Amino acid sequence: MASTSVGGSSGVAAQTLTFLFTDIEGSTALLRRLGDEYAQVLADHHRLIRDALAAHGGQEVDTQGDAFFAVFSSPRACAATAITMQQALIAHAWPDGGTVRVRMGIHSGEASGTPAGLVGFDVHRAARIAAAAHGGQIVLSATTAALLRDSLPEGAWLKDLGAHRFKDLGHPEQIFQLVAPGLPLRFPPPRALGNPKPPHNLPAQVSAFVGREAELTEVRRLITAFRLVTLTGSGGVGKTRLGLQAAARLVDASGDGVWFADLAPLHDPDLVAGIVASVLGIPEDPDRSTVSTLVEAVGERNMLVLLDNCEHVIDACAKLADTLLRDCPNIRLLATSREPLDIEGEHVHRVPSLDTPADDDDAETIRSAEAVRLFADRATQHGVALTWDERTASVVGRVCRRLDGTPLAIELAAARLRVMSVTELDARLDQRFAILTGGSRTAVPRQQTLLAMLDWSWELLHGAERHVLARLSVFAGGFDLAAAEAVAADADVLTDEIVGLLGALVDKNLVQFEDAGGGLARYRLQETVRQYAARKLENLGPAAADDARSAHRNQYLALAEAAAPRLVGRDQSQWLDRLDTELGNIRAAIGYSLRQRDPAPGLRLTVALREFWKARGHATEGIEALRALLDLPAAEERGLPRARALAAAAYLLEQTGSYAIAEEYCAEGLAIARDAGDDCLVADLLYLRAMLLLRRGRPDEALPVIESGLGLARQQEEPQVTARLLAARSFARDLQGDHTAAVGDARESVLLHRRAGDTRHVGTMLGNLGYVELSLGELDAARAHLAESLDIARALNDHYGVVFRTLNLGLAEYLSGSRGAAEDLFIESLNLAARLRIRASIGYALIGLAMTDSRQAGMGRSARLHGAAAEALAVLEETIEPLEGELRDRDCERLRDAMGAEAFEAEYAAGRALTPDEVLTLAGGDQA
Repeated sequence: MASTSVGGSSGVAAQTLTFLFTDIEGSTALLRRLGDEYAQVLADHHRLIRDALAAHGGQEVDTQGDAFFAVFSSPRACAATAITMQQALIAHAWPDGGTVRVRMGIHSGEASGTPAGLVGFDVHRAARIAAAAHGGQIVLSATTAALLRDSLPEGAWLKDLGAHRFKDLGHPEQIFQLVAPGLPLRFPPPRALGNPKPPHNLPAQVSAFVGREAELTEVRRLITAFRLVTLTGSGGVGKTRLGLQAAARLVDASGDGVWFADLAPLHDPDLVAGIVASVLGIPEDPDRSTVSTLVEAVGERNMLVLLDNCEHVIDACAKLADTLLRDCPNIRLLATSREPLDIEGEHVHRVPSLDTPADDDDAETIRSAEAVRLFADRATQHGVALTWDERTASVVGRVCRRLDGTPLAIELAAARLRVMSVTELDARLDQRFAILTGGSRTAVPRQQTLLAMLDWSWELLHGAERHVLARLSVFAGGFDLAAAEAVAADADVLTDEIVGLLGALVDKNLVQFEDAGGGLARYRLQETVRQYAARKLENLGPAAADDARSAHRNQYLALAEAAAPRLVGRDQSQWLDRLDTELGNIRAAIGYSLRQRDPAPGLRLTVALREFWKARGHATEGIEALRALLDLPAAEERGLPRARALAAAAYLLEQTGSYAIAEEYCAEGLAIARDAGDDCLVADLLYLRAMLLLRRGRPDEALPVIESGLGLARQQEEPQVTARLLAARSFARDLQGDHTAAVGDARESVLLHRRAGDTRHVGTMLGNLGYVELSLGELDAARAHLAESLDIARALNDHYGVVFRTLNLGLAEYLSGSRGAAEDLFIESLNLAARLRIRASIGYALIGLAMTDSRQAGMGRSARLHGAAAEALAVLEETIEPLEGELRDRDCERLRDAMGAEAFEAEYAAGRALTPDEVLTLAGGDQA
């Protein structure tokens, strides 16, 4: 197996190798003692290690600091290399006559090469065995020892060290010491968790530690770099378990141990120092304070102390930690707390929730997510074996997302699988505080139920913090500082106080802070915390809850009305993005207006966002909100607010093909606007009425309406309403066959939109101009304008624009002879139109796919697609536009001639009879 590649390529079959791990014992202390000379020591060490590897055919896989990982195809070569290394290290002249002791571990087993390096459980086993060795010692696994029985290097022999328990390995491991001439024989017991040395009091873990490998590596690095590391995070996020796991990996007999001080049961902060002294075996001195006794006893001892659950005795922990760090130079502290100790020298590491899968991930990706792996492991622990089909994986992934990836909540949820299915669990998570109970009876009470965990956090807050957290529960999907100040402040808490209180809640990990870069800082509450805080808000009484929700609604009403003019201006992209970010809060604000049966603010908010609803693919949602608000009794009063809402609804309904309802809204809105004398609104509604007529193929009726609207718009000096009416007139003239006049109107409309800085509508009109150029046969100009239009729509994430631009550019590609490119564009248009429920566009995309069918299913599929398209447009009473109509008729004649009239009509009728889902399946090519 010589010169085998062991990393850097995926899919390599498992190889049987012998692994060698080495590292310098006490390297941190050595660095501290030698200072600048350490660099030369490290260079000499690396040279000696590499010389031995080269001499015996070893392959270096990884080097980190003073640690080496190498592999061999021969166990004997690996053993000979380790002996050579140790002999060379002993013989080398180190600075000041000192010694450099290197521990080494060997194990044989399987591993696979991946882009990330060698992967396999045996690699981890080898690392654990190496960690058991002392400086100058070579330790082997039983597997390697068996392979070496008859082929040991000359003069070498094996010393049985017995069976020992190692971190992360389920069963005791039999290990051996490789002894050779010139190497030390006697060493302390191996560094294994069950041995009296190295000293520690870490509790054995009875459940598997899932995931968090990157976190463990980072925490270990931090403890090496900083003398105080505090793991903070929300309740139940797994701070204690991560701290214990990291501490277990740092057990080292060269020092004075790793010690765990559990502060959770304490109620008296004066007992903190006494708990730590007791853990370290330091007796009390009645004539001195416990802290003084502790400091003197620790002195210069080299140890790591884990202070667990500091939050309820935070001041006492901070004072003790500060004293120990100042007076005991070799002590290191690892603390877990829901908030930092906030003392000099502290490095805070926020423990994140476990990774959760996205809602559209496939089953394999869902199963690999940390949160899902924990859920599955704990379900198995409770005797529940999950069946990993697509549906189950999707539901489990959603459960883990809804629980914010919080380990305690996931473990409590997994326990509930003893009495309900995972689907039932998902359905009941809105009552999570009632069902997520039944944690371990041996756990502290606050870890036995989800509610108790949050009650504990709540009790640690003072009055103003509780008040602010309760009011923040009205937010949905996050918020910025200005919104927090507007909503959380009231008569009891001043606006100027909010930033400090918000910072305190972030420190206590009840509010999450997210810096998105570019000055976009946001906050959010995890869903479990939000639901808990919402209960506390309700407990304050109906008046307090309504006050918070009214402030929230008013904040987003103000945002929407500030955004409205900018959605058709030069900075529309940023405002569209901002509104997308706040969509959860916008929905909550509209929902509050509906629940209060107070339509006025809800209508103002929804109307202000009419361009956003359309551009970002939320037209259906906007329509549903407007219709629900308009149907409230208080919204029946005739007035301009109602007329504007009717116009906005008609604007969105025209997109989705609901022409009859849109016409009713236009008629009512026009009557109100004319009575009120609002000529600008009248012109807007005339534009909408004209578009509805044009969609039904009635340009002769539409043109007088357009001319009337244009007169009002120009009189009111409304360039954007004028530009929209010019677009409508271009459409009408194109339908009449006056393509030259249509081009002129389209170009004037583009110019007006450019002057206003309305890039989105510039893109729309470039698309319309390109479409007219197609009718004129100017293919090159049409393709250029349509491509630019599509680029604009994509850049703005304008879903509605992408539907139409891909459709029309597909026609240009088809007419240019690029059938494959055309088919791809029609597919994209169809998929997006189906998702957005733009029914007319679905029909047009089906025509395009019928004309460009590249499948090997015969002409019958094309005929069925034509039939499906005809049905889709007929349902809408949509009159097909002339260009598409001419192309469709020509293609149908081609198919009829080739297939025969009877066969064509049969397939065409079959297409008309398909359900919408069957049509999409056919168009996607899953069925012949």
